[in-house]
Amino acid sequence: MKWYEQNFIDRRDWILENLEYLGLSAKEVLIVLLIDFCNEHRTEITTELMARKTGMSSAEVEETITLLCARRYMEIRASGKRVRFVLNGLFEVDTERDRTDGDQSLFGLFESEFGRPLSQKEAQRISDWNRTYEHRMIVEALREASTYQKMNFAYIESILHRMKTDRKTADGK
Repeated sequence: MKWYEQNFIDRRDWILENLEYLGLSAKEVLIVLLIDFCNEHRTEITTELMARKTGMSSAEVEETITLLCARRYMEIRASGKRVRFVLNGLFEVDTERDRTDGDQSLFGLFESEFGRPLSQKEAQRISDWNRTYEHRMIVEALREASTYQKMNFAYIESILHRMKTDRKTADGK
């Protein structure tokens, strides 16, 4: 059983305590807290219910849910006639890493490590990596390159490829 599935864990307290590290918009926070409340009280969750409770339109609720799913904070699972909204991805965010990195974006981290502003081409490359790799992997690759004083994008990309290959091997894929 994962830590956030324990009966003694107050999930809403954890969400509010780690709010600055989760990067949620006000609408996302409201929807997440409402879903967690409904899950705890075994209340059926519908778009109409969420719109009525939050004062958002149904379209805003659906858009917010779509964003939460795209960020892998939430999953929607259908079984029989029941639809479940599962927020487990939200609790698997690496808040310790985020506390270490502070509010710096990937671009800020790279500029800090390189000691100069990024070129447009470099920023685009980081954006591409961000779509392919987890944030944590990119930061780890940057730190490894910095440790070995090999601050170039080709080296960082080779680290990312190696990490991805190692992960696939470890997962048996």
